[in-house]
Amino acid sequence: MTTPRFFNCYQDQDPGLSPKSTRVVFKAMIYHGMGHQENQWIRIGADDTKQWDVLWLRTDWDEGTVPLIWVAKGSLRGRALWTSLVQAWFAAAKTAEDATEPPFSEFTPADNTLLDEEDIQAIAQQVWPEEQDEDFED
Repeated sequence: MTTPRFFNCYQDQDPGLSPKSTRVVFKAMIYHGMGHQENQWIRIGADDTKQWDVLWLRTDWDEGTVPLIWVAKGSLRGRALWTSLVQAWFAAAKTAEDATEPPFSEFTPADNTLLDEEDIQAIAQQVWPEEQDEDFED
């Protein structure tokens, strides 16, 4: 089985994707300074043409729902799709923005999400493995 090609908002032109129906993968928050926080709902669902499975970002700053990462519809399914899209988003942020951690400040627990905090931490660990302490002996 070949690895599917993921497209991302950092390097690829958005082909005019619009969400059809989505489910919440997880919820997070970004702090933009004192008193300024942005709630984020990371969602998954097909685009309105049903050609792509998309990881979407929706915020309470009324920027609409925007695509983060997308892959050809049916390339992956279920949990493999959810985790692969989140991992591709983290990897794209790491590469494009030299990010040293996921592109949010804090995971926010929420009911009925597809992934929990431990899942998100495990994905982040794959993208940003902790550096091993090396003991040097003299």
